[in-house]
Amino acid sequence: MRGISSVFKIHLRHKLSWFYLPWITMTFSFLINVLIGVLIGGEAFYTGGLATIYIFMFVTALTTSVQLFPFSMGFSIRRTDFFLGTFIFILLISMFSSAVLVVLAQVELWTGSWGDIVNFFHLPYLSDGSWFVQFVVNGILLLMFSMIGLGIGTFFLRFRGIRTFITVAAVMVLISGLSLIAMRYEWWGPIFIWFTKQTAFDLTLWMIPIVLIIALCSRQWLRKSTV
Repeated sequence: MRGISSVFKIHLRHKLSWFYLPWITMTFSFLINVLIGVLIGGEAFYTGGLATIYIFMFVTALTTSVQLFPFSMGFSIRRTDFFLGTFIFILLISMFSSAVLVVLAQVELWTGSWGDIVNFFHLPYLSDGSWFVQFVVNGILLLMFSMIGLGIGTFFLRFRGIRTFITVAAVMVLISGLSLIAMRYEWWGPIFIWFTKQTAFDLTLWMIPIVLIIALCSRQWLRKSTV
């Protein structure tokens, strides 16, 4: 437990990356969209600015894992403690951020899209369901993006630059190949129909096994990584 608490303290020293920059950037994006809504007039429009915080969680998890792992090893923190501390920290940050997003979505709903200007936090499909459902959806999405970043970071620590680049390129080629196969055999129609029948809550629950797999792989890669 002492090692895990030490990892927590290390992450908390990077408040700018974990707490301030994501929300400052998203606030700036929100204000820009409000300004655009005021200038164009008419009904409130929908924006994808909410994606900012998901991207920031991905980038922060990736960069901090790469930067802080060697630093943690210098303090004789066990690799398992670094992983557990980082994973729990990301989980708590995701829960906190999800709660804030749910509150902001409700404020947006109560204010009538900020005076019928812009829909930024309360979006169709993503914000369907009760407060708890929205909290779970946002929390799992934030956790998923963060774990992908952590997974790439730990993969880099284990295999270093060239292998990471080759692996990412191979994954992109594989995805493109599967997309072409789906197009060739006309699978996109049934796939689209299946997705339309699922709620956002249903789809995010499918991400939990993926998060666990990434977590197990990340732990294994850290155990075999070199500083």
